[in-house]
Amino acid sequence: MGLEILASVIGAVASLLAGGVASSQFFRELLRILLKRKEPEKPYSERLAELTNNLSKASREVDAVLVELARVARDRAKAVQQLETDLATMEGREKELKERIQALEKTPLAVAEHFAKLVAPGERRSAMRDYLLFGAGVVVSTAIGIAIQVFVR
Repeated sequence: MGLEILASVIGAVASLLAGGVASSQFFRELLRILLKRKEPEKPYSERLAELTNNLSKASREVDAVLVELARVARDRAKAVQQLETDLATMEGREKELKERIQALEKTPLAVAEHFAKLVAPGERRSAMRDYLLFGAGVVVSTAIGIAIQVFVR
């Protein structure tokens, strides 16, 4: 009788081990490959959730790209507007300089030299006059300040 019990226990353990191996993921994959069967499909709700997540991620990426494109477009529009403003300013200066050049081309060289000689001494005199007026202003304002201090006390 002891031998029958031992055989039953060994049979039970072997059956338990065989059942554990047969139900393992590795054994199921091996059996699926050997029988050349397709992998079982995911449940519909799981596939739908995965597709929704992928769609949300793609939508966020598209939104980010659109925001970046809008920023680049605004920056370029500002740059174009600044260039147009600069171009208009330069065109005005060019026109003014052309007019000056035309006026100077019509002026004889002797007249220009004579005018330069006439202006030069006057420039020196006006600078000297400006310094004298400034100095006089300092002296007068100092005198007024001292007089106010004396009479206010």
